[in-house]
Amino acid sequence: MTADALEALGVIEAALWGMAGGAAVALVSLTAAIKAAGYRWPWRGKNGVSKDEARERFWARLAVLGGSLGLGAIVAAAAHGQMSGPWPAFLLGVGAEASVRGLLAGVEVTVRKPEDAASTGLPSLQAGPVAAPVEAGGGGGGDRADAS
Repeated sequence: MTADALEALGVIEAALWGMAGGAAVALVSLTAAIKAAGYRWPWRGKNGVSKDEARERFWARLAVLGGSLGLGAIVAAAAHGQMSGPWPAFLLGVGAEASVRGLLAGVEVTVRKPEDAASTGLPSLQAGPVAAPVEAGGGGGGDRADAS
């Protein structure tokens, strides 16, 4: 291997390869949708969809394609410094959508009203000043406070 082969990809090059990976995923998805629709354009439907509905379905598919391209580019560009060739960037683009979906699947967002927090005994989440932690033993970190 030459020294040039071990250099990291540039951010633009990685983003472009990530977009190619995102396009590959979108193409596979479109191919599956065409087969499922009886080898017709999936946005037209089987039972005489109106022109407005067909146009809406087309633009929705185009938005999904744009999202795949953008997400593939962002993920690959974010990791560009750790890649030494186009293949890893392409694979990051292919897996970007599924990876982000998997990461977000475990995130649960709930809204807690202030009166609910009081009844459970848990502190409510409100913005305010945060106190610095105090170390056990009363020392050891004193010179950090003097450094500021």
